[in-house]
Amino acid sequence: MEIATLKPSFTRKLNCRGYSPMHLALEKKHYGTARALMTLDPEVIRVRGREGYTPLHFVAGEIMEAQEELQELLAEFLSTCKSSIEDLTNQCETAVHIAVKKGNTKALEILLGWLKRVHLTKILNWKDQNGNTVLHIAVSGQQQLPTAVFRQRQLQAGQQQLPMPVSGQQQLEIIKLLVGYTNVNAKNFLNRTALDIFQKSVHFDEDVAKRLCQRSASTLSLSQFFSKELTAFEKYTYFFRIQDEATRNIILVVATLIATATYQAVLSPPGGYWQDSSLNPPNNSSVVTANSSGIAVEKPHQAGNTILSGFRLYKFVYLNSTAFFVSIASIGVAALSLWPHTHIVSFSLLIISGAYCVFLVIEFPKSDRTIGLILGEFFWILLATTLWLPFLLWPMHIRVLHRVDATRRRLSSILGSKE
Repeated sequence: MEIATLKPSFTRKLNCRGYSPMHLALEKKHYGTARALMTLDPEVIRVRGREGYTPLHFVAGEIMEAQEELQELLAEFLSTCKSSIEDLTNQCETAVHIAVKKGNTKALEILLGWLKRVHLTKILNWKDQNGNTVLHIAVSGQQQLPTAVFRQRQLQAGQQQLPMPVSGQQQLEIIKLLVGYTNVNAKNFLNRTALDIFQKSVHFDEDVAKRLCQRSASTLSLSQFFSKELTAFEKYTYFFRIQDEATRNIILVVATLIATATYQAVLSPPGGYWQDSSLNPPNNSSVVTANSSGIAVEKPHQAGNTILSGFRLYKFVYLNSTAFFVSIASIGVAALSLWPHTHIVSFSLLIISGAYCVFLVIEFPKSDRTIGLILGEFFWILLATTLWLPFLLWPMHIRVLHRVDATRRRLSSILGSKE
């Protein structure tokens, strides 16, 4: 640890056998040293050693039911270095592939629980060099009990020491954990689904087979998906999308200021509100009089209604509402580029627009309330149509995306990284 502190680059160096200090600490069960190295530099968890194995791969493949310390170490690795889950071995296997291949039910439970909490279950559909997802491996019945993946195979009595196959019960438990979080219709490079493989397994189970018989549309390869016509949602986003980030930021700032000003204007209209109610105006008088409080009295009115009325009121409401709803629509369009992560923004815009329309109807004088209702409904329908379209089109788009059977995606695209 003193050497690691003085010369941090040494923690990433590999020895002649292809192992880093972290690999060796784990192999020799010096878990305290492994934790200390991780504390100094979390990226040592991602150092690829022999066969492309990282310390995370090693821990995922070595956990036994009774090894609570190693289980805790796996959880700490995932929490400390989130992006380590994307690292692949030379066989293009993730840590989840390793856990399933080694029959580590406990490691799979930890990995699956973490993936669900960080919303990265898509990784379960990544494929290895043979096109197998973790579900393909689980149903194949070729998993093996954990052995030291970094330790060279030893010879005992002239025979190679090989791992024992996983029991049928362990295999079924792993399959049941994965079903519901993986794409059961995904095909490997031999064009076989998980159900096709499981039907030929020695541990075939009718109940598990029923779970694998998930009804869905036929899958699409990535090339087939790119060859298809754009979905309605993609056409909508393509039409409104703002590519330049600086432009989008300017639009958001200006639109927010306009929305704030116009919303405040409808709360405090020109002339203010009547402070009292008057049902009997002076007869045959077109001149404004004043009551004992000095408040203008010209025609019947209710306390709380706007003093502004007639054509002047309509002109103010129309112009103010147009500016308000255009600014709200601009915010919704600017947020569209990050859909569906910004769906709560569109929903909030709908709520505040509804509140605006309610204010219009309430504040209009009774004689003008019909006009106010018509104006409010017109703007509300116009804006709701604009903001609701993504909500209506997204389910159809996501159904198409779920059919895409791609080999894998990098973590940056899942996490929304700029890269």
